[in-house]
Amino acid sequence: MPDITVIDNENQIYNVIEKKKAEGYSENEIFVISKSKLHLDDLHNSQVTLIATSGSFSDRMSRLLTGEDGEEAVLNNFKLSDNQAEQYKKDMLDGKFLVIARKDASSHNEVEKNNAAYEEVDITHYANESKGPKS
Repeated sequence: MPDITVIDNENQIYNVIEKKKAEGYSENEIFVISKSKLHLDDLHNSQVTLIATSGSFSDRMSRLLTGEDGEEAVLNNFKLSDNQAEQYKKDMLDGKFLVIARKDASSHNEVEKNNAAYEEVDITHYANESKGPKS
């Protein structure tokens, strides 16, 4: 279950993010959701995910065809109950912001285990093993 904080203005976003980090969440486990795009330069260089429910032009067109609204589409990613989703959607439509912290339970060790780029390889090469010119 994600830890969701509803805030009234952009100025509170930084304080809530710092609080979530103090509670043990890493930056990549924190999401800031707003109705329109946020222009928070400090967060663009971080791993905090900024999500605007208005989305891009293609997002809006696809939602027009499916009948799903932006807030609903974003909140579906967090597996909330219908009542919670409806309340948070109303909060966002009222101009509030959501800061969501969700523990990442997946393991990222598979990259190091299965990616050949992390393999220890002996690259010792002797001239007598090649067919090229000898010096």
